[in-house]
Amino acid sequence: MSYVTIMEKEIREEPSVLTRILESNIPILERIKRYLDKKKIEGIYISARGTSDNAGILGKYLLESISGYITAPSAPSLFTIYKRPPSLKGKIVIGISQSGRGEDVCEVVEWGKREGALCIAITNNPDSLLASLADEVILCWAGEEKSVPATKTYLAEIFNLYLFSSVIAEREDILGSLKDMPIYVERIIEEAFKIDITRFHFMDRCISIGRGFNYPTAMEFSLKLKETSYIFAEAFSSADFLHGPLALISNQLPVFVFLPAGPSYTHLAEVIETIKEKTKDIFIFGFEALDGKENIFKIPYNIDEVLSPLLFTPVFQVFANKLALEKGLDPDHPRFLKKVTITR
Repeated sequence: MSYVTIMEKEIREEPSVLTRILESNIPILERIKRYLDKKKIEGIYISARGTSDNAGILGKYLLESISGYITAPSAPSLFTIYKRPPSLKGKIVIGISQSGRGEDVCEVVEWGKREGALCIAITNNPDSLLASLADEVILCWAGEEKSVPATKTYLAEIFNLYLFSSVIAEREDILGSLKDMPIYVERIIEEAFKIDITRFHFMDRCISIGRGFNYPTAMEFSLKLKETSYIFAEAFSSADFLHGPLALISNQLPVFVFLPAGPSYTHLAEVIETIKEKTKDIFIFGFEALDGKENIFKIPYNIDEVLSPLLFTPVFQVFANKLALEKGLDPDHPRFLKKVTITR
């Protein structure tokens, strides 16, 4: 099969990546579960940057809601610049980095190691510094990712976080659903390539909205639009959006909303109705339509809201790839960007 972009090729590899994770990582997660059964853990601390940070924010939602552990995203500058880090004693420290080379992420994990925390790496590079520092390594099994925008590695990171949360909480119901995800993802990618992108040819700014589990989805979608099409895309929680950013709405500002079927549906539907009073330029990624008149990409599966980011993610990645091509841009090599960004 021929591909127009490397990004498309790597998106289409995602089902096989998820399959490899299911085949390889559960024994490691079960070993971590046995450790947790024997030791009292006060909480979980996640360190990440960029796309991996969006994965980590979703991880907070998953770990708190599924496994019950209080989970906090790190502030790496407290370790690298200000040298005033919090205590990590009695914690689990999770470092997330596709390359495993992020110096600030590694420094947080190294500090956790010195304080006796259980340190876990989620990475695509088993030979990286991050992997060498960690007590346990949860691999992404994505193979080399050549396109600058992360696609298959991001989905692999969040899939690993779903597995991690489910195994340590003994949630066989969620684990069963995760085992079905490779086939769902394969099918939804094919459907996503049918989205008509032409109406967004001249879009240079937009708003992306999600709630709860899909707030990080909106954040990662906005990042992909920035990277691939140089669009000034801003992501909001639907709750925060009503506290001031609503004033930004105009007929020249497209709004994208991630609308799962579940507890957040009613609130998001109300927000959509509020926005529709001010503009008609709304596009919905959803599992069901509101009144049949919206521009919507409908996902034809009945899954729990907690799992919806796993299907929204390949869809918005395809959308970003197609939009860059529509604009005559090269999504594989965005200007000014490198595949690996090192920060402290």
